[in-house]
Amino acid sequence: MSVLRVASLMLPLSECATVPETATLRETISVMEATRMMFQRWDYRPRIVLVFDKNHKIVGSLRHFDVLRGLEPKYKQLGEMRSLARLGFSPESVVSIKENFRLWNHSLETLCKNLSEISVGEIMSTITEQETIHKGALITDAIHRMLMGNYPSLFVREKSEIQGILRMCDVGEHVFKEIKRTNQFREVKSG
Repeated sequence: MSVLRVASLMLPLSECATVPETATLRETISVMEATRMMFQRWDYRPRIVLVFDKNHKIVGSLRHFDVLRGLEPKYKQLGEMRSLARLGFSPESVVSIKENFRLWNHSLETLCKNLSEISVGEIMSTITEQETIHKGALITDAIHRMLMGNYPSLFVREKSEIQGILRMCDVGEHVFKEIKRTNQFREVKSG
């Protein structure tokens, strides 16, 4: 049995939606749509855009979470959202935070209009070391990191350069196929 490495399941950078950190959100949405059309795969729906700096180095990402957080600028007053989310909040605390920080006092239409021209560099998430994995790492190490960090994807690197992304949906699809393959083998062997 061969050992599965991250590189075998990663989506290479050439197939990822990428934008400069100076791109507007409106421009970024267009890039995501174009990327989806370019690959025409039924299973490919970009849910993440990789963001590069002036030196063309990948420095961040933009996910749906970042866009939704960016709609309400006052979330910046709360601090690092990932750390806060791990604390867990009661329903009462969530309401209290909304009221105390006066979040969502404008219509969604107004917030969307204001956000469309903001640069992605202002709302992107910076890539952390915990979200990266070497392309030669075992896929089981990647699964462990995804589960422990609650990451929907990992940024695949070689040395310090991002080479692509490893998406949980691709890992899950591989696992499902392996489960079916293993069970077919058992059925044939025992039957």
